[in-house]
Amino acid sequence: MTPLFALLFDSLDERLRLRAPGRKVVNKVFPEHWAFLLGEVALFSFVVLVLTGVFLTMFYTPSVDPVTYTGENPLYRGQVLPGAFESIVRLSSDVDGGLLFRRIHRGASHLFVASIVLHMLRVILTGAFRRPREINYHLGIVLLLLSFASGFTGQSLPYDLLAGTGIRIAYTELLSTPFIGDRLAFWVFGGDFPGTDVIPRFFTFHVLALPGLIVAVMTLHLVIVARQTHTQFPSARVDGHRQVLGKPLWPSQFHVSTTLVLWLGGVLTLAAVLVPWSDEALVAPYLVGDITNQAQPEWFMFWLEGALRIFPPVEFSLLGMTVSGPFVAGALFPALIIALLVAYPTIEKRFYGLRGDWHVLQNPLEIPLRAAFASGFFGFLLLMAAAATNDILSRLTSVPIEAITWFFRIASLVLPPAVAVLLYRYSSARLRRAGLRVARVENTADRA
Repeated sequence: MTPLFALLFDSLDERLRLRAPGRKVVNKVFPEHWAFLLGEVALFSFVVLVLTGVFLTMFYTPSVDPVTYTGENPLYRGQVLPGAFESIVRLSSDVDGGLLFRRIHRGASHLFVASIVLHMLRVILTGAFRRPREINYHLGIVLLLLSFASGFTGQSLPYDLLAGTGIRIAYTELLSTPFIGDRLAFWVFGGDFPGTDVIPRFFTFHVLALPGLIVAVMTLHLVIVARQTHTQFPSARVDGHRQVLGKPLWPSQFHVSTTLVLWLGGVLTLAAVLVPWSDEALVAPYLVGDITNQAQPEWFMFWLEGALRIFPPVEFSLLGMTVSGPFVAGALFPALIIALLVAYPTIEKRFYGLRGDWHVLQNPLEIPLRAAFASGFFGFLLLMAAAATNDILSRLTSVPIEAITWFFRIASLVLPPAVAVLLYRYSSARLRRAGLRVARVENTADRA
């Protein structure tokens, strides 16, 4: 058989000339540190999402029109349900493997978002956003936002109580936009809330537009990584400014990636068997008259939910337009968070007067401004996420929810800046004790 495959490859190589580029690909150097595998986790999770999503799409009905469920689930048999929720019940109870695929899909969605968040955190803490990788850093932010949008639209499709509450909040946010709020809401919802067009439109975004954009951004991201090579942690063995330290794609990285894929596949399948998430028995169909404060969103939207919960119910006029609390907390606040992420590389570069290309990563405590930014920025987001559970905390501690809300309002303004200042001073003192200072010029020699 071996001569047959060799003959086939030689025949293809004569026409396509695969040897030279193939040899270059298999000798591609990959980083050795485990933190660099987070990108592969995101890629594998996305592949699982696409494959399971194709299966789920064949049984899902993107409609809110009432339908009588006639399947085997005793909890909903004979009830009139929204079409989307009825198809979810039917998929979970009457389609072989339907519930398993739903659980794997949801587990992969959480893993996809979590790996991107952790990957972004590593990039920020270690300085992997510095020149010449600014473009890839900003592409990472775009990918993060697309994953949030995909997660929100996917969470909305079952049209259960959690989905309906999130959709209602989204409608309120669109409607609160000055000048164009009513037109934005109509464009998305096709009319007054709840309307009948929002689920079909979210379905289109979730299965077509957002995956297409994610594929495009992820492909461009990977092409740039391959072109620029990876960053690396300091090593006594080589000069990281001139040489790339790592292992080749074949066979070393191939073995690592294969092991990672098998482990992730096993963990996702095991979690789908043991964890009862995505079960329609745990939720109820969304009805417009059913309103609850106990429908927390997915974890990656906690920070935004917390901001909406603790921001004061204010309303004021500015430049001839009416600005409301929901618009400030739900639109201006996220815009400010994204703007800070986008602008930080430029801020650090100008603050320290940095020049040249940067290929070696640093401990964040070696860069006082970065240590302060990361601790204050992410500490603030964690407080916002905790604020999204103010009702749960009130119930568990018997403290009035108003008192907990005021605690988070004060703590979010006081604690993050205080932690940032303390960490900045600690980092600066640490450098002084070691007789060091922040390097301003990186070696720009060509890398092997």
